[in-house]
Amino acid sequence: MSRLAILTIALALAVVPSAFAKDSTINVHLDKGKTSKNISSSIKGDAGTSYMLQVKDGQVMQVLFSTSSGSCYMNVFEPGNTSEAVHIGSSAGNEFGASPTKAGTYKIQVYQMRATARRNETCKYTISFEVTGDGKAAAPAATTGPSEVAKGACMYKIGVDAEIVETSALKPGYWELIMKAKSGHRKVACTVSDDGKIAEWVEMK
Repeated sequence: MSRLAILTIALALAVVPSAFAKDSTINVHLDKGKTSKNISSSIKGDAGTSYMLQVKDGQVMQVLFSTSSGSCYMNVFEPGNTSEAVHIGSSAGNEFGASPTKAGTYKIQVYQMRATARRNETCKYTISFEVTGDGKAAAPAATTGPSEVAKGACMYKIGVDAEIVETSALKPGYWELIMKAKSGHRKVACTVSDDGKIAEWVEMK
């Protein structure tokens, strides 16, 4: 095998999760009367953590992930499919939304890439789960406002206590939310899709 081929294989292995990751499993339960839960934890080396969150059909789910030290990511798997992720954090980012959800258990896998896992590094993180809705059938496509996932993504990104003061419908499935910080004069325009993907972020003067 040529040196170039060996180098190509080594680079490919360095950017994927360890195939032999020793994951622990945690079932996520929302407290009675609550719609969200925050968990702060850490992983070391190739020992990842898989969070299992059970939802009903037609709910709204949002998962937000952030690290305080180290480099780790989250993948999300839909109910009934634990082999193919619908969200790959290393390329798609640290936010995932599903509206409406599929009935069953979503798996959210927190892991390190093979390179950092081999160095036995530690990654500290916080993961937030939110599930809203009563599980009824999804609303028709024409809605009267942005989804809870869309609003949650913008409110999370602004990073301070704020309120939405204006909402404008753009193309189907996209909204512009004008947010104002409750303290100070900061004002932001957030263009976001109903599944929580932020397309534009403008700090307004």
